[in-house]
Amino acid sequence: MSVTEKVPRTATRLSFKDSLKSALPVQWHARMRSLGRLRMITKLRVLAYSDVTLRDVRWEHVRYVLWDPEVESHTYDVANVDELAEFLADLLGCDVGTARRYLDEGVRDVEFDERWRSRLGRRLDLKSRAMLGNRLLWWGLVRILKPALCVECGVYNGLGSLVLLRALELNTEEGHPGELMSVDADPASGWVVPPRLADRWELIEGTTADVLGPTLLGRRVDLLVHDTPHTAENAEHEFGLALSHRAARTVLLDSSGGRTGVLQRLCEEQGGRYARFVDVPSNHFRRGSGTGVGLFTEPEAPC
Repeated sequence: MSVTEKVPRTATRLSFKDSLKSALPVQWHARMRSLGRLRMITKLRVLAYSDVTLRDVRWEHVRYVLWDPEVESHTYDVANVDELAEFLADLLGCDVGTARRYLDEGVRDVEFDERWRSRLGRRLDLKSRAMLGNRLLWWGLVRILKPALCVECGVYNGLGSLVLLRALELNTEEGHPGELMSVDADPASGWVVPPRLADRWELIEGTTADVLGPTLLGRRVDLLVHDTPHTAENAEHEFGLALSHRAARTVLLDSSGGRTGVLQRLCEEQGGRYARFVDVPSNHFRRGSGTGVGLFTEPEAPC
């Protein structure tokens, strides 16, 4: 979800940027985002939203304004990978060393470094390599759980889809095939995903309110990521559908860090286990609210 959408605006007066955006077809919105490095005013608004004042300014803030291409969906390296490994081991009942091995694999994977640069080059709207940020948690979950069906609600440029698909590809090579279903209303979403990974990817255009239910008919959800606008209505709908199509073990992710409280309540009501992990960026000023995780396990399924 865009951090810039959270900045208050008056109800009677649209900014120039909003007026231009509303006048263009939706497929042009991604092209507008390609002006990342030139949007210093927007970046200053991001800093203001993050409660950065003139007194707080450090080199990392100046570097962000001058050179960072991102104004939303920020990416970064994770500094507390050891904590993440312990979090996954405790949640899923696996060995800490195994969890750490999978996380290191994700950090070093060729898809997010060499192949990323060879496919996308030096773009103004992307960093030179894919930094997974909070998606490193997604990677660890997929590599440990070996899910048959992952569902992603909200795609944006597709970095999250790429992370999930690459993890599923490695699972398949090890004899645990899986697929990804992604939903987004923007027809231009998901463009960073290479064609070679698309054979296990179903990208559905539309809102989750309209298309998620019909698409899940007859299917079981092992993992669902809630990354659409973080309203209680969206969370209720997406998590509720996943639980009505739950597998023997289903994991639900709230990328807002539990802002609405919906996932926590569902865990209490339906016997799930709720936990929250807050990743620490090693090279970025942004401090997110973390990721809420709900684990729902049938009694006969070992955890």
